[in-house]
Amino acid sequence: MKSGTQGAELKVDPQRQLCEDVALALHSMAQPLTILRGAIGALTLGCVPAIDVDRYIELSNTQVERLCSMLSGMRMLLDNFQFDAVCAPTNLRELIASIIENEDSGLHRSGLQISVEEFKPEFQVLADPVRTEQAIHAVLAALATASSVGDEITLTFERRDSFADVTMHAKDAEEKKLTAVDRFRLSVAEASIRSQHGVFERLADPLRISFRLPLHDRDKQESERAGFSVFSEQVEAGNLLGSENDRLIAQVSDW
Repeated sequence: MKSGTQGAELKVDPQRQLCEDVALALHSMAQPLTILRGAIGALTLGCVPAIDVDRYIELSNTQVERLCSMLSGMRMLLDNFQFDAVCAPTNLRELIASIIENEDSGLHRSGLQISVEEFKPEFQVLADPVRTEQAIHAVLAALATASSVGDEITLTFERRDSFADVTMHAKDAEEKKLTAVDRFRLSVAEASIRSQHGVFERLADPLRISFRLPLHDRDKQESERAGFSVFSEQVEAGNLLGSENDRLIAQVSDW
């Protein structure tokens, strides 16, 4: 488990972190690939009773979706590494409200509730809305896996010094329930926040995810620094992955 801060205050080697995250993704792919290979093999050899054929096909489709999800996550990791975050003043309340509106129906179908703590005064953060949305989607998906039916996922906010703290947790969320895909999702979320000069924290018992983003009205010098990704020094290395014209646009809905 990753715990503690992994953000701007710590020296993070981007290339090493990228290698670790990609290694986790490749490891996570082993299980769905094994299941898929077994299911296809059984169907091809005719070893599956006719009554179970539809179930094996559905199982295969599920594993393909898992693999597509992880490939989408790997694409996001490369995007975070290769390109600076496009940070701009962002209304945190409006961004969160939009995300919750999209997630609410899916969580309800899973037997979960979601609540957002009201926070005043309203404040803006220096953030990349696309990457922040990616991170929140990933965290909510992981928390949904770790929670029980009837549980409530709560989002709370706090203005602390020159940062806005966002915490997401569920009373009964247990880290041991996380799947390999969920652990990779959290790695992607961490990379997305870290690329915005933010701080990411993950605590267990119960599972609690927090991240911090710089406020728009912080000290001018700090704001200017926050507008650049912590990966700025890696642009030259990142260019080896492809030109700006070939940038892969990460779609949140894929993840």
